[in-house]
Amino acid sequence: MSLRTPTNLMNRQALLDLQRTKERISVLQEQIATGKRIVRLSDDPTGSALILDFQNSIARNHEFLRQAEAAGSFLSGAESALGSLNDALTRLLEIGQEGLTGTSGATGRAALGEETDGLRSSILSIANTQEQGKYLFAGTATLTQPFSGPPAGPITYAGNAGLINLEVSPTHLATTNLPGGSLFFGPGGQGSATDVFQAVTDLRDGLRTNNVALIQTAVTNLEAIHARVNQSITDLGGRQATLLQVRDTLEGFNLNLQSILNSEQDLDYPSAIMDFSTEQTAQQATLATLAKSGQRNLFDYLG
Repeated sequence: MSLRTPTNLMNRQALLDLQRTKERISVLQEQIATGKRIVRLSDDPTGSALILDFQNSIARNHEFLRQAEAAGSFLSGAESALGSLNDALTRLLEIGQEGLTGTSGATGRAALGEETDGLRSSILSIANTQEQGKYLFAGTATLTQPFSGPPAGPITYAGNAGLINLEVSPTHLATTNLPGGSLFFGPGGQGSATDVFQAVTDLRDGLRTNNVALIQTAVTNLEAIHARVNQSITDLGGRQATLLQVRDTLEGFNLNLQSILNSEQDLDYPSAIMDFSTEQTAQQATLATLAKSGQRNLFDYLG
């Protein structure tokens, strides 16, 4: 019968080494499977905190970009509507100039009056333009049709003067609308010389009744309104340019943040595979050591 020599200390140390090796192998297997350097917060608390911070920043910027996209959509819709309004006003001024010439005569002016009436209806439709189911020129009352009125009577405004501001970055609010009251009625308000509907109505009535003085008044008012609309188009263009800069900046930030995040989070596969192989070799060596120590007896320690 062989007499075994106690090697508790050596075996205990070997078992501890084996346990640590198995844990490292398990972690490496998870890392290789997921492609992530940090699988659990405990793997690297400092790195995990950085990753979480980067992820939150990227998510916040994505939300800003969604807001910027919505703002851009509304501004683009408003710009398109004002472009149509500008075209209508340009044609109305051409009609007015034709009506002021002596060659038009009563019959010619009456025909121009009919075209003017059609343009008045077109402008009313423009004033009620919608984008994504919301009225662009109703102030903050975007679900309320802002303009209405009979063909021969005054046009009324059911919207308000509120501005819609969307947060598109930590430091920038984008104003996405033009309140219809100030745009279509102008500073003078409804029924005044700055009211586009009143000016078009005066032009139509002047042409229909062969009233040259009324035609001239309407043309003078429409010229001022046309200039105001052009200024609004310029303002919208400036807002869109600023919004584009904000979007470009946010997208650039996110690209940089994502790059840093990837470098912090993604696994270095070659190094991980090498480490995995090293740990497997260490595990096999420890198992071999334990197996060998289990076979020793008293004679192995005698000189």
